[in-house]
Amino acid sequence: MKATKRMPMRSLVLAASACAVLAMPALAAADDYRAVEQRLFGQVISFEPWHLQLDRGPRIVLHRGTVIHPTGLTLQNGMSVRVFGHVASDGAFSADEIDVMPPPPAAWGWHRN
Repeated sequence: MKATKRMPMRSLVLAASACAVLAMPALAAADDYRAVEQRLFGQVISFEPWHLQLDRGPRIVLHRGTVIHPTGLTLQNGMSVRVFGHVASDGAFSADEIDVMPPPPAAWGWHRN
């Protein structure tokens, strides 16, 4: 009778171990994605559909699904941006998200009237 009570517990432990082993590759892949994501900062010097060039850095390629914040904005020369993405197999930087940065605050200083 004791053997039948232990059998479900043993099966439960084996099932939990199998689930943990199967979940490991998925968790490792999620960590790898964050490790290869990169950020670029700079000012736009050229923007054409699907292509962006900053004042420094590699050629940037946009793809379907690239998000530009604020939504609906068209990038223009001189805008400061932050680009999230990864290096594609052809060596170009593939942009997943582009954030337009607010202009810097006015310089603090003393003004005489």
